[in-house]
Amino acid sequence: MNSSAKPPRIIRSTRAKNQDDVFIVGASTPAVPLDTPVATAAQLIAAAEARAAAIIAEAEAQAASIRAAATAEVATAASAAAERAFAEGLARAEAEAHQLLQLLRTAAQEGIAIRDQIAATARPMLAQAVTLAVRRIVGAAYTADPTLTTAACEEAIRAAAGQELLSIRVHPSVEAAVTAALGELGAYVRPDEAVEVGGCIVDLRNGTIDATLDARLDLAQLAIQRAGGQA
Repeated sequence: MNSSAKPPRIIRSTRAKNQDDVFIVGASTPAVPLDTPVATAAQLIAAAEARAAAIIAEAEAQAASIRAAATAEVATAASAAAERAFAEGLARAEAEAHQLLQLLRTAAQEGIAIRDQIAATARPMLAQAVTLAVRRIVGAAYTADPTLTTAACEEAIRAAAGQELLSIRVHPSVEAAVTAALGELGAYVRPDEAVEVGGCIVDLRNGTIDATLDARLDLAQLAIQRAGGQA
């Protein structure tokens, strides 16, 4: 017996119908006819790899499905949480805005009350200041322009229309100008130191028309005081 001879190998066919069938390779046994081809080692490895790849692919598909479902659930939960957070934030903002609006309304009412109080206090002083300013400005204007006094006298004479005229008293400084401007009625002009520049006193048979500057300014002052809330 040759000692260098290789020992026989035993191969069991995985594809054989009878799992008890074995084949001895390298032995001196006679060849046994087979119904099906014998699988090689490479084929066995390829089949195992294909099966493993199929198992891995199926596992990956299941994992992807699980991940997608989990992602959808997380997105739904996040959306619901965001909606709740938005609703809660909006409610808080509306409450704060309402409080701020109430504060603004209260401040506005207090401001109106303060404004009215200040205005009520300031109106009389303002009316007095306006009156003094008007007297000073108007007096200076009449002094500078005698024709203004003539216009005041003409207005007073028109008010006395139909009544018997006795005299028209004016300040001596404007007597000549008024006499010349009134024409025929200038004969009734009389100088009177008591009458300020800017007006006149018309004496009638049945009364007197006080058209002095003071009298007219007194009427203007009364109107200003009434507008300022004074009696």
